[in-house]
Amino acid sequence: MAAGFKGQWERNRDRFVFSGTLLFSLLLMAFHQSPPLLFLHKTISGSTGKIQEWIFWIPRVWDVQKKNQKLIEQLGQLSLQKNRYEEVLMENRRLRHLLNFKERSGLDFVAAEIIGRGTVGVEGSILLNKGQNDGCQKNRALMTERGLVGKLLFVGPSTSVGQLLTDPNFRVSAKVQRSRVVGIVRWLYGNLCVMEGVPQRSDVRVGDRILTSGYSQVFPPGIAIGRIVEVAPEKSGLFSRILLRTEVDFGTLEEVLVLKDGPPE
Repeated sequence: MAAGFKGQWERNRDRFVFSGTLLFSLLLMAFHQSPPLLFLHKTISGSTGKIQEWIFWIPRVWDVQKKNQKLIEQLGQLSLQKNRYEEVLMENRRLRHLLNFKERSGLDFVAAEIIGRGTVGVEGSILLNKGQNDGCQKNRALMTERGLVGKLLFVGPSTSVGQLLTDPNFRVSAKVQRSRVVGIVRWLYGNLCVMEGVPQRSDVRVGDRILTSGYSQVFPPGIAIGRIVEVAPEKSGLFSRILLRTEVDFGTLEEVLVLKDGPPE
């Protein structure tokens, strides 16, 4: 009997499916106002609408994320361009100050940019982007419009190495501008230096300006070094311990002037 039913199903399957579908449709039409059917219809319709909303919402979220990413990238590029522009403006101002000082002083300088620090094993040293091809020579003074920076230590064809005032081995003969008292200046720490060899009874005061003395073949007279911030007697009782703050801020130094006038190598 089962085999006979199976044969009947195989031969008349399409008719059975059509008849069942037609019957189900007639039932829905006959009982379309039935509360269970209405609830089922509303539930299916509401769910379908929400699914459609989600289907359309997901691509919009992806589009917004992509647009936000592009905006973030554009903001980063604009910020980088702004920073570069500000750097160029600040460099132009510094170079303008150096050139104005060059014109006022009447001395012959070469403007050089610092491209490295602490080179060739010298603690207080800088690498400059100018050399012999630009008129630089060894033992020429380095300075800015504010004051003394150091001197050239090694000179190559297109670069050179400068020894800073802040190098522990650097010494320079100096004098008090007001009283003409002479001493030797060396670096202590930070932007502080000490002036040594000044007798205790010398006319030296806090606030006095210290200049190069000119008693050197490397440094011409009158270059500002710093101002005295403290005067105290040494333990020996013979000399004064004189502290001065440098005119140049070595922590922010980016360009220097190389004095062309000076002693031969």
